[in-house]
Amino acid sequence: PGLGPDELIELRIKLLTEEVQEYAEAARAGDLVEVLDALADIGYILAGTIINHGMQDIYDDAFNEVHRSNMAKLVDGKVIRREDGKVLKPEGWQPPQLAQFLQ
Repeated sequence: PGLGPDELIELRIKLLTEEVQEYAEAARAGDLVEVLDALADIGYILAGTIINHGMQDIYDDAFNEVHRSNMAKLVDGKVIRREDGKVLKPEGWQPPQLAQFLQ
């Protein structure tokens, strides 16, 4: 795994940002076909970005660790949210341990 050249990082940022913007426009317009197109494009560009960073062999494990950590935010099977909808972290919650996958 690594970062790679600055030019490649900037390209990946540009591509991801463009697709997220396309998703936002489609979702706000209520265009489900374009929402699906944008989401598929985001996934495709994300996959390429993962490969560009050499993380294809660790990504699934990292994703599962993030999922585990997010599910640990549930309290008695329920989500506790702030007024703005953000999920609150319960006492004792630990962030995902991702450094282990980069060693």
